[in-house]
Amino acid sequence: MDVTKTKKILLSSILLLSSIQNVFAEMMEKGRTKFKLLFNLYHQNSDDGEQVYDNSKREEANVVEPMLFIEHQINEDTAVDAHFVFDFWTAASDTKLDGLTGASGGDPIKGQSRVSGNVGVKKESGDWTLSGGVGFSSEYDYRSLNASVGVERSMAKDNFTIGLGLQYYSDEVRLFEDLTPANSAKISEFKPRKILATSLTASQLLTRQDIIQFGLTYVQAKENLESTASSVLVNGTRESEILPEERKRYAASTKWVHGFSDTFAMNLFYRYYFDQWKLDAHTARIAFLKEINDDEDFLELALRTHSQDKVKYYQDSFSSAQQFMTSDSDLEKFSSYELSLFHSANFEDKKLFGIELEDFTWNNGVTGYKRSNGLVYAYFQSSVGFEF
Repeated sequence: MDVTKTKKILLSSILLLSSIQNVFAEMMEKGRTKFKLLFNLYHQNSDDGEQVYDNSKREEANVVEPMLFIEHQINEDTAVDAHFVFDFWTAASDTKLDGLTGASGGDPIKGQSRVSGNVGVKKESGDWTLSGGVGFSSEYDYRSLNASVGVERSMAKDNFTIGLGLQYYSDEVRLFEDLTPANSAKISEFKPRKILATSLTASQLLTRQDIIQFGLTYVQAKENLESTASSVLVNGTRESEILPEERKRYAASTKWVHGFSDTFAMNLFYRYYFDQWKLDAHTARIAFLKEINDDEDFLELALRTHSQDKVKYYQDSFSSAQQFMTSDSDLEKFSSYELSLFHSANFEDKKLFGIELEDFTWNNGVTGYKRSNGLVYAYFQSSVGFEF
């Protein structure tokens, strides 16, 4: 399996949740700082991964991921923010393959790690909000430099908001080349990969109880798009997967938030996705949020479903070599469901080392996932946050 991709999916979902929660965030008072420490513990398993090079089909992986988020208010209309991530993971398939190459520090390989970070700035000017940021990510077989810019405008007395975002990634990846069991596996030098992502979002306040959001996304990836350690079985022999040098991806989504009362709300989300490799997918999510404990805490219960077709280059195995070949379980046809429970607890202001801590929160969540091609995962998330 490609653990690099798995933990990036996990990280992306967390950052997406954070971005959604901050869409309507107001500026703090001048000089104030927000701090949040988040911890993720992730486990996945499967015995049906056709891409695993030793034919075991095992996709077992464990990921430990602490994350730090900081935001500081410079003045009334300008804020800076940063987040830093450290991943540590182990995976059966990675360990075996890395043991042949010595790619991540010796034989046997006990685990791998990644460090990443991002620094950004946000400025309000009347009805406009401008933002930008730069970031990096580094691990033994993948490294990335990225930059982003965004603009939002509020209209109709802040009842309607529209935004445009642009992200560019200048990445480098090392791919496994010789997977023949009789030989020692070989890993390439770093090769370039470029990704451009654009997004258009809009939100409309319909009534006091209803908000609707829309989103359009376009992503173009170029060069060396194969997954590290993914392989294909060709007439009984393991070879590296081969994929086209370009992949254009499109998605359209909508979200409706409805408040049944002052303490109970629901949101519905739907996304349609398709891409240049002939994969199309449908994703739906329903969540219920309930304020409890005299409005101090809230509880969210959510169900997410997903179904997709396979890319046109996918087969479980190949009788002869093709121009493009993949057996990546993420690119085959499957359906899945995900159930999650999230609790946010808000405490009275705290004092630590003589510093007054305001808006002190403790959040915990657990998620379970299963899909029709055998993969299951679960992760636990916990965080503490405060303002001072």
